[in-house]
Amino acid sequence: MPKIFFLFISLFLILSADTYSQNSKWENLTDYKNITSVSTDPVTNTVYCASKGGLYSVNIATETVIAKYTNLNGLVNNDLTALTIDNQRRLWIGASDGSVSILNLTNSTWKYIYDIKNSSEANKIINFLLPEGNYMYIATGYGIQKVSTVNFNFIDAPYYKLGTFTINTPVYSLALNGNVLYAATKSGVAYANYLSSNLNDPSAWSNFNLLFMNADVKTIEAFDNKIFAGSLTGYCYFDLTEWYVYPNPSVANSNTKFIKTAGERLYFISGDRIYYTTSSNISEIVQYLNANSYAVLGTYNNSNLIAGLTGNGIIISQKNGYVFPNSPFTNVFSQVTIDDNSTVWAAGGLPTNGFYSFNGSTWENYNLSTHPEIGNSNWFQKIISGNGNVWALGFGGGPTLITGTEIRNFNTTNSILPGISNDPNFCVPNGGAYDANDVLWITFFGTNSGSSVYAYFGDNQWFAYPNPSIITSATLSETAIDSYGTKWIVSGGTRSGVYFFNENSTYTNLNDDIYGFYSNSDFGAEVTNVYDVIVDKNNEVWIATNNGIFIINNPFAAIQNPNQKPPAVKLGIISGNLKVPFTENCISLTNDILNDKWVGTETNGVFHLSSDGSTLLGQFNTAKSPILANQIKTVAVDENNGRAYFGTNNGLSSYQTDAIEPVAEFDEITVSPNPYLVPSEVKLKIDGLVENSTIKIISISGDIVSEFDSPGGRIAVWDGMDSQNQPAATGIYIIVAFNSDGSKVGKGKVAVIRK
Repeated sequence: MPKIFFLFISLFLILSADTYSQNSKWENLTDYKNITSVSTDPVTNTVYCASKGGLYSVNIATETVIAKYTNLNGLVNNDLTALTIDNQRRLWIGASDGSVSILNLTNSTWKYIYDIKNSSEANKIINFLLPEGNYMYIATGYGIQKVSTVNFNFIDAPYYKLGTFTINTPVYSLALNGNVLYAATKSGVAYANYLSSNLNDPSAWSNFNLLFMNADVKTIEAFDNKIFAGSLTGYCYFDLTEWYVYPNPSVANSNTKFIKTAGERLYFISGDRIYYTTSSNISEIVQYLNANSYAVLGTYNNSNLIAGLTGNGIIISQKNGYVFPNSPFTNVFSQVTIDDNSTVWAAGGLPTNGFYSFNGSTWENYNLSTHPEIGNSNWFQKIISGNGNVWALGFGGGPTLITGTEIRNFNTTNSILPGISNDPNFCVPNGGAYDANDVLWITFFGTNSGSSVYAYFGDNQWFAYPNPSIITSATLSETAIDSYGTKWIVSGGTRSGVYFFNENSTYTNLNDDIYGFYSNSDFGAEVTNVYDVIVDKNNEVWIATNNGIFIINNPFAAIQNPNQKPPAVKLGIISGNLKVPFTENCISLTNDILNDKWVGTETNGVFHLSSDGSTLLGQFNTAKSPILANQIKTVAVDENNGRAYFGTNNGLSSYQTDAIEPVAEFDEITVSPNPYLVPSEVKLKIDGLVENSTIKIISISGDIVSEFDSPGGRIAVWDGMDSQNQPAATGIYIIVAFNSDGSKVGKGKVAVIRK
């Protein structure tokens, strides 16, 4: 018997396209090239493309991108899985989390259906959307839903059990022929008369799961009064009486990914090629496009084909190539760094991803196809910057130096850099940082040289530092350097903790080197892994672990006497009148120009902490913000513009902060909003300050209404309250800011309106 279905109450919301206008500080940067579905609006000759990074639209005639949509301007979720247009010109957009976003193509308003997303079902993914009259059939990971397109109510219980197939069998695709609804499922093909049958009754469904249709039937389509179905292992058709293997041996037992009727032709993706046939002789097939990573098919003008690809957008016409928005190579951001020009650089993290850069408007993707000089592999897990350079650290291919437009790779064949014990040519740099003398320090994974730390002095001059016994078999990675020149290095493998090392300002003299080690036990019994380390602006060492943050307040004491190293103090956050331990699983960490801390966690998003860590200034996760994921693999803050970047496996989120590098000299102090209404939940932003400014708010009559210090950067804020904690009176106010000794003074003005 089917399990009791969950109660569906149609939950939808009509919103304008700027749904997240209140989140204007956010930007989400994703890969739109991995296409999962396409649908065409014949009225405007526009094709809509669903991808793993959001939705985009293309003018078919010009083959140009018109618009992009993410969870910041309309979508509930960016990981899209299905598209279709109903009889009211509304674009239905299904996502992997079960959400349905509906864009009215006539007036650009949005509706949302959350019932599936908010249900208790285990597999909520929406695999396919099939419109039929005033209804929408939705193929999900647990069965089929039927929804009214008139009032968005759910019709019937979910169709959980399709004939003899196991309850909750995932349904991948749907097709109609006459009065019969066909479903391609994980267990085979199921079909039933959708007009005269009770689809909630398992006996109403017939099943076929022989030949190549016994499992993972991914696609199904009606053509010439026949049903064509494709699975991971083959291709079959049904003449409404019997099932047959497709009558062409070259495709009969191949992975059939997608089938689509276009006019008088039936197109299908078999392996890495697109073929078509006609009703006159289905055994005769014609290759339509050359081999490629095809994923889905669509049509326009009833008979013309659109091909969606994995990693290359769409192909509309064979002569014009791929169409997609400029975007990062993938959604995976393993590590992010920001160079002196505010260009964001990211390591792709996986063997095929390479690395990518973003200058604020345009992405450039670096891989062996586009930049063969990057080395011998596309596998880059780490990336660092400093001294005007960027280093992409190849997992096996060695470090690659990018200086402007020049790219140079170092490896075991052109330098002294090490391989690993079982492959002398597999070079794995795993972390690094520049010291105060612009010497680069790089750590290496599992070397065959007995050295895991190397210094680079430029011009291919490397120096190896032999491993002391305390880090034998250790895996060294993330590195931070304090003002005393001590390298603080995350250690994993069989020797987990933090290794510290100081060459005592004599780079090539090994006799005076100082080193020591903090094992996991030095941080407490609950710590099993150390993930990241930074040195903040107070020269304190902050360490991210699976059980919170630990701080070494006096790192100089560690090199004075490594055998009596200073303790690592666990971070606590003030909650009410108590200081409670911070116990999040922290996997990434950075600080901004104000020395505030940004902590990326494994499952709970980002925590923004005060400079000493005692105060929670904010938290961003998927429940509270538009951030792309709760696992934050990497965090970086651009001191030039205050933009914080959060790297995830779903793309790169960024958030505008006020932590901007102060100006060297006062020019003009600007404020916003101006005029300023008080009292207000929005604080007045005062921009254009020198470092550590003092600000005075002065009335026209010369009275000092308020006086306070800036946080230290270019921006400060005023809450509109006077020294008596009352809203300031209506009037014009002069803003005067000056540095600590009064030698630099800046001025501005604001109109205050008291409500």
